[in-house]
Amino acid sequence: MNSIITLTLPSDVIFTRFASQTAERAALLMLNSCDADTGNWQFVHAFELAVSEAFANAVTNAEQPGTLQTVIINFIFEQQRLTVTVRDTNQQFSTETPTPDIDSYPEKGYGLLLIRTVMDNVSCIRENGANILSMSKQL
Repeated sequence: MNSIITLTLPSDVIFTRFASQTAERAALLMLNSCDADTGNWQFVHAFELAVSEAFANAVTNAEQPGTLQTVIINFIFEQQRLTVTVRDTNQQFSTETPTPDIDSYPEKGYGLLLIRTVMDNVSCIRENGANILSMSKQL
């Protein structure tokens, strides 16, 4: 199964859950198409968390609140791997992973750390005025 599903959403926090639920469904579709254990919740939840964090980051960093901007999410299905890319046109963001400061109970700044923890491969590039966060996980 080699195919791509593209989802274009308004850059608005109300669509965060929709993006994460779509990621969950994409991961389940991947499991079903590969005859893998559909109870592999670690695989499914990794995608749900990663897409939710990436989408929330894109929305939070939207340059012009109140104007119509979009976030484009691509789900790329390959033999035993699912890759998702999240593309936005915000300013370039830092790709450094901070060291967690658990004692201060931070509410922001650790999304990329979470994504890197649950996914196998993560890359962040800036191309043609857009941020592209690519995340993949092998079955």
